[in-house]
Amino acid sequence: MSMRRVLYYILIAILLSAATPALAYVMSSTNYRIERDSINFVGGLSTSTSYQAESTLGESGTGLVTSTSFSLKAGYQQMEASFITLNIPSGAALTPTINGNLGGQANTSTSLGVVTNNGNGYTLRLQASTSPALKSSASSFVNYATTGADPDFTWSVPAASSGFGFTPEGNDIATRYKDNGAICNQAGGSDTANSCWDPLSTSYTTIAQTTSANYPTGATTTVKFRAEAGSSAGQAGGDYSATVIVTAYTN
Repeated sequence: MSMRRVLYYILIAILLSAATPALAYVMSSTNYRIERDSINFVGGLSTSTSYQAESTLGESGTGLVTSTSFSLKAGYQQMEASFITLNIPSGAALTPTINGNLGGQANTSTSLGVVTNNGNGYTLRLQASTSPALKSSASSFVNYATTGADPDFTWSVPAASSGFGFTPEGNDIATRYKDNGAICNQAGGSDTANSCWDPLSTSYTTIAQTTSANYPTGATTTVKFRAEAGSSAGQAGGDYSATVIVTAYTN
């Protein structure tokens, strides 16, 4: 009996978006409002392929003044919109290699670090670029099938099938991935390791969320991926890969 090897790779793309927070404003009408006003005589917006800069002459920025509880950015263009950063590795390999004739399980994980100064916090989402998500040139793994509408507390794949899914872990995980020790999607629940498994979808799934800033410390959400071929699934050998798109944005 020949051995069919199944190899996996997960490629991760990054998307970032930052929403401008609600600010105090000095003038308004039915359709417009002016956030701030200033008298200036030179300046404007300059752009290139990768950068943009806004310059002005006419007022001086007096700089940043801080205390234990507050910060003041005084002067023209000192008021900064919220920012967000997302840090992830470029890819991850599922291990060990699965024998397609006998079946088996392979795992990997990736850490997603988010930092934002936005007072309303951030949202972290992911989606697969294809369905099924984990594919080779000639075959694929079935997207993990949950037993109900909520994630499965315990991972389970039938012997005659396959499955590829994920679970997030961290302090900011969405309610959907919190559990009471047996059932997932529990408000006020906890984060049990290696529990609450979901399939990847071509639609976005929110995996972590907060309602306050976390700058400068940030927060890390670890996403664990798992692939399994059942003992009688006869999974075709080959190099399998999945592209996962990760998006972080300010609320």
